[in-house]
Amino acid sequence: MRARWWFCLGLLALPLAVFAQPAADNPLGMSRTDTAQAHFIYFDPLGFLAPHAVQTFKNSWEWQRARFGWTPSEPVTVLLMDWSDYGNAGAVGAPHSRIIFQVSPPSHAFETNTASERFYSTLNHELVHIVQADVASPEDAFWRGFFLGKVGASASNPETILYNYLTTPRFSAPRWYVEGTAVFMETWMGGGLGRAQGGYDEMVFRAMVRDKDPFYDPLGIESKGVRSDFQALAN
Repeated sequence: MRARWWFCLGLLALPLAVFAQPAADNPLGMSRTDTAQAHFIYFDPLGFLAPHAVQTFKNSWEWQRARFGWTPSEPVTVLLMDWSDYGNAGAVGAPHSRIIFQVSPPSHAFETNTASERFYSTLNHELVHIVQADVASPEDAFWRGFFLGKVGASASNPETILYNYLTTPRFSAPRWYVEGTAVFMETWMGGGLGRAQGGYDEMVFRAMVRDKDPFYDPLGIESKGVRSDFQALAN
């Protein structure tokens, strides 16, 4: 619930942040750094992190362009925040590519996160989500042209779920698949060090085999498994 709360706050703050100017012109006290790959928006006390975030993002962006054959449709908007005691991040692929990044160090309890530099590992993970949503097949490109861009799903307009699927089909996959892909890629990009090979997961799997607990099938993971994991409902 905590992760969902700050993520919702970040989504509410992002429209205001897009129009942020340096503190001298903007009472919100936010600044913006633009590159060819992304727009970085942050509260001024986090300005010392901006150069590092820019370079780390660029490194991951170039690596993933080469591996996925990805031609970005637009720059990514990255909002840097410090509203939480623990680091975390979330990515949204439609209608525009956005990353909301809590810059605090992540929790290393149970070894669910690597001890490597957090900007490196987190941006590697979140940019995989951006690729999943932004990369387009010829059919995806057709529907994006028809709808004049990627369509974000809205609970108040259920028909947008279909439009979202037509324009960003890979981002509409079950959560276990979307997150599993990003965790696998972040581990590969970390030289084999990452959550795909963490000691915590091995401990859980060994205990399940010993206790003869059933392993969820894909449907079970999506419907029940996400409710049995204490780590932010991510299985």
